[in-house]
Amino acid sequence: MEDFYRDDDGLLYDRVKWHTRKKHAFIESYLNIWVENVRNHPPTLDIFDLFASTGLCYCEESAKYKLGEPTWNGSAILAAECLEHYSNGQKLFLNTFHQKPAICTAQKVNLERLLRKYSRITPIITTLPIEDAIDAARAQLSPTYPSIWILDPYSSSDLPWELVVKIGKFQGQFTTKKGQVRVRKPEMIITLMTYGLQMNIDINPHIVSYALGMPESDWRPKYDILMKKYDNTRKALIDLYAEKLTRLYEKPPIVIEVNTTEEAAIVYCLFLCTDSNAGHYLMKLKGLKDYTTWEYSWKADAKRISIEKKIPEGQSRLFDNF
Repeated sequence: MEDFYRDDDGLLYDRVKWHTRKKHAFIESYLNIWVENVRNHPPTLDIFDLFASTGLCYCEESAKYKLGEPTWNGSAILAAECLEHYSNGQKLFLNTFHQKPAICTAQKVNLERLLRKYSRITPIITTLPIEDAIDAARAQLSPTYPSIWILDPYSSSDLPWELVVKIGKFQGQFTTKKGQVRVRKPEMIITLMTYGLQMNIDINPHIVSYALGMPESDWRPKYDILMKKYDNTRKALIDLYAEKLTRLYEKPPIVIEVNTTEEAAIVYCLFLCTDSNAGHYLMKLKGLKDYTTWEYSWKADAKRISIEKKIPEGQSRLFDNF
């Protein structure tokens, strides 16, 4: 089997499971905030997707489970759509990388082809390992203005905690309409592969340490306490990761749990991070009739959302307005 699905026009699609569609539906919902709600003197907006791959997705299970269209736009094209329709969109930085040079080139060519139709944006596409991609992206960043960073690694080892911190510290200052000087941090949408971490919690604890940025001697005692509270490895890992993000942003993240096609298990979690009061308010997600929501109580009192199988048609109505 070829690494990609190829359509009649020769476009390449990543072969994925249906739960990836759930993740992209949520990312699309959040990006739509900027397009539909930020209209009064809109600031410039840059988007950085550091694991862009081909830009398209294909799920061969769609017919089996009667789940709708088998293909859809990945995060890179969702970001392009956002900047094309947002009234003050600026830079789109995409990094697509693969250990095999031929695949890496094919992914880049695919993105270039897909992005030709967008007239209002000039994308920057790199093919770098994640550490180098972050440095290249930083050179394109205007930290005074809003930016969204989509960090959707293939595995937890592809995004060590130290790199999350590095991006979170790309700060700039801006002056409000009232003349107050504020610090701006980049907004981040992070995928944490909780299922893989759960599998390695005892047999390969160094993988957990890598993702959390903590030696086992630091995270293990906290983990044991959380296990007494939850008796659930995933919840304990979410707590540990969310607590670190809360310290970094001085606001709790929103946690979105994504489960398998059969609804049998949580595969990974998305963390949405922002230090903007308006952005954080929007991420409270009031009135989410298409999702199961409940309070997730830890020190910072974040909210956890478990995405249901049905993908809502009207994504823009999932969030409050500014």
